[in-house]
Amino acid sequence: MKILRNKFVIGTLCIVLALLFAFVALPALTGSGESEMSVLRMTQAVSEGTQITADMVETVSVPGNLVKNGISELSSAVGKYAAASLYAGDYLTTEKLAATLAEQNLFSAGTDKGKMVISVTLPSLASGVSGRLLPGDIVSVIAIPQGTVNQTLGVEPGEAPDTAVSGAYIDPALACIEVCMVTTSTGAEASVEAQPDEDTKNTLPVTISFYVTEEQALKLAELEQAGAIHLAFVARGNAVSDYVPDSVLVGTEVD
Repeated sequence: MKILRNKFVIGTLCIVLALLFAFVALPALTGSGESEMSVLRMTQAVSEGTQITADMVETVSVPGNLVKNGISELSSAVGKYAAASLYAGDYLTTEKLAATLAEQNLFSAGTDKGKMVISVTLPSLASGVSGRLLPGDIVSVIAIPQGTVNQTLGVEPGEAPDTAVSGAYIDPALACIEVCMVTTSTGAEASVEAQPDEDTKNTLPVTISFYVTEEQALKLAELEQAGAIHLAFVARGNAVSDYVPDSVLVGTEVD
């Protein structure tokens, strides 16, 4: 009887320990006892400064306590930049992404792709697509030779003089070039919102910088001195590679 009693006690203890492990220890280790959450996970490796695109990430479900500050919405990640090198399987968090690319990374990104960076002056707000261009956008440069430039910056509608612009043309070499940065008269980053709030003030662009080849740089420098430019928007985001396969910022790695 004593042996049976000991076996009963030991068996009871084993059952209690098993229940404790199943309902306390195991959930604490695996998070299965917590509600699940959706989080974005990288499907490929990218280097620091790479702009995140939709095809680089996937949405997965994980235990709620597994990823701190995890990003679940695709719109919260696409268009932002990797703050450090990311690898396939990495969960995206707010700390791993940056809203803008640091200036030094903007320049080094172009160098790594064999591109130069050159800036030109925008003669008017309209010439820069009303200030709505962003780094990584693709534009066509409409060249306006000297003598056909209509300087309308600050002129009210209807007051601009009639000036012939028949000399305007698009040089094939400048039909599709990538925007590096858009800046104000002080060199700060330009920002234009359709409906800025009380604490936000639009800062209008005055210059725009491009990633270019040597040939494109020479043509833009000539226009800066002997004419003016007017920009036409072409593409943004995933569509960029259709126009500039070796684009610097969108969908490419900064090697």
